[in-house]
Amino acid sequence: MPTHTCAFSFLAWVMATMALAQESPLSHIDALMATPRSEAAKRPFVRVRGVVSLIGEGLAGAEKKKEQVLSSICMEDETGGIWVSVAQALRDKVWKESEELLLSLKEGTEIEIDGVLDEGAFAPVILPRGLRILGETSLPPAREVPLGQLMRGAADVQRVQVSGVVQSIADEAGRRWLLKIETGLGHFLARLPKTEAFAPARLLDAEVRMTGVAAVSRNWRSEFVCPRLIISHEEDVVIVKAAPDDPFAAQKVPLDALDAFEPQGRPLHRRRIEGVLTYSEAGSFLFMQAGSRAVRVETLNTEALALGDRVEATGFIDTSRDVAGLSGALVRKLGEGPMPALIQMSMTQIEADFELMRNGERSQLPGCDGLLVTVQGRLLNVQNAVSEGVQRLELDCGDAVTTLFAHGGWEDLLPGTELRATGIASIQYAPAGQTANFAEPMRLDVLLRDGNDITVLTVPSWWTLRRTLYALCGVAVVALGALAWAAVLRRTVARQTQLLAQEMRGRRDAAVEFQAALRERSRLAANLHDTVLQTMTGIAYQIEACEMESIPEAERSANHLETARRMVQRGQEDLRNSVWALRALPLKERTFAESVRSVAKQVSAGHKVEIFVEPSDDLPQLADFIAGNLLLIVQEAIHNALKHAKPAQIRIMLSSSPDAASFAVVVEDDGSGFVFGSQPGASLGHFGIDGMRERAERLGGTLELKSTPGSGTCLRVEVPLRAFDHDLV
Repeated sequence: MPTHTCAFSFLAWVMATMALAQESPLSHIDALMATPRSEAAKRPFVRVRGVVSLIGEGLAGAEKKKEQVLSSICMEDETGGIWVSVAQALRDKVWKESEELLLSLKEGTEIEIDGVLDEGAFAPVILPRGLRILGETSLPPAREVPLGQLMRGAADVQRVQVSGVVQSIADEAGRRWLLKIETGLGHFLARLPKTEAFAPARLLDAEVRMTGVAAVSRNWRSEFVCPRLIISHEEDVVIVKAAPDDPFAAQKVPLDALDAFEPQGRPLHRRRIEGVLTYSEAGSFLFMQAGSRAVRVETLNTEALALGDRVEATGFIDTSRDVAGLSGALVRKLGEGPMPALIQMSMTQIEADFELMRNGERSQLPGCDGLLVTVQGRLLNVQNAVSEGVQRLELDCGDAVTTLFAHGGWEDLLPGTELRATGIASIQYAPAGQTANFAEPMRLDVLLRDGNDITVLTVPSWWTLRRTLYALCGVAVVALGALAWAAVLRRTVARQTQLLAQEMRGRRDAAVEFQAALRERSRLAANLHDTVLQTMTGIAYQIEACEMESIPEAERSANHLETARRMVQRGQEDLRNSVWALRALPLKERTFAESVRSVAKQVSAGHKVEIFVEPSDDLPQLADFIAGNLLLIVQEAIHNALKHAKPAQIRIMLSSSPDAASFAVVVEDDGSGFVFGSQPGASLGHFGIDGMRERAERLGGTLELKSTPGSGTCLRVEVPLRAFDHDLV
């Protein structure tokens, strides 16, 4: 495209954009954020003015290249904030100006953007077409947003200030820290770079005040999960109360008072508990028990601890499960202690204790979650490990079914085995919201620790009722299969025998018919030749002699004699044709198509008609007696058309089926046609159509005749081709 054309197009776009911008008033960001997703998806044109409050991902993205940091910016006005998706605008070719203009942006730059609104991943975003830099100003002050609004995602894309206690620090993608900060009304997340200022030892369990742009953590369906804060500067993270130098200096509480009532409410800082280790999955979680109370502790400790060790754990109260536990905990060994006594547990006992608690009475075991218990029952099923290497064993304990969770090794146990299992009780409760106080226990599961936690009491007989039924079913299937096979074999033999007998009869009948027809044709040809034809020849000779010896006075009879002579000659010719048709077998010297052309030429001699013979490709070789009968049918069809229909054209089409099992001849003419059924038949001395049909039936085929007055006539003959036809000579 010429340069001046490109320049003209660009200038036209700039003028159109400026005109559109002049026509469109400035929009307030809070109005854009309130736009329904269905309307934002239409990408309406917008013009907005505000201050850049964030570039890219802030501190968490500082290690990226600048053009990657500028994948998005946040801008705010006095009504709120909104994301400006630069990367999507470039990808969708919405941005029309130089990318250098984007690189000049920084926090505090006052800008005016012309662009389109888009629905975004969670909230509406702006896709810029162009922008104007208006100047530099200070960042908008952080807003005082109620925690309830922040926790519901209502403060999205606004500079806010929020305080809380850092309860978890995870290593995210090996590049940055992901912090979980608990506020008392819920938690929010923050990403920070891996620097000395943000070392986990300084921040974990510290009370902090953070200033940044509120964003959201969402699921793959773009639904709100929890708020997220994007930090721009190190000074935006202020440690209000430092974390203790020793994590184990946290307040120590008994296991049964971990989440008990406190006048100030549930604490946000660490709690320290002590007990005997009864279950451990290194780097994941463990159970510790003291007396009749056990607690689940989620920890990142990777050091090896043995069952029966007396341990101390310090962490944050976790209420994400039905019973309270610890999360983000550190664990250390204090010594060794005796394992807690095993408690014989059943669903009946759990339900009885639950009824006592619901009636306001005190139970010896106020909930048995996490306790070291033993159950006994009959094995129903073993489900091999599918995910995370966990194997499931279904145990019928009499009053309920208990699932045992093991780390493999029990594939050889047979259903029906009586066994006793030892492990950690895990109670499954009714769905939340069905009761105000106590969630009703619905099921008892047990976490097995190692291969010593199962004791086999009795082994079932290998020859079980199920295996007996399987064996009987197998025998029945084999017997039915044998009977079915015998029936199929008998039917197959009978069908093949019938087909063989039918073929033998067909061969015999065809041979007898062929020989009889051949002898009859020879006899008729000889009789016609030796009697009628010779007689006619003699008559013609006598007439010629009379003509030669006549006296002049007999000239008046000359015309009559000449006429008689011509009639006798015509009769001779007709008889010769009949003798030729009876005796000739044309395929001895030429193809069937050539023979058809020869018959057509002979029959149509002296008539003004065009005859077209159209054979299909790869016509099979026909047996002589089939070809001869088909030629006689074609000859009769042409003769009838010439005699009765006076056509201008006759088309003869020859074809065979794809599997060469049948052969078809179609004769079409464009003559006068007739009303089918009105033609004279054998009772009036007309044998043409009946003769053609009899010849087709003699070959085992069919003949179809269709005609409409004024639309011509179509005759179709189809006969089967058999492997033994060529043997009939």
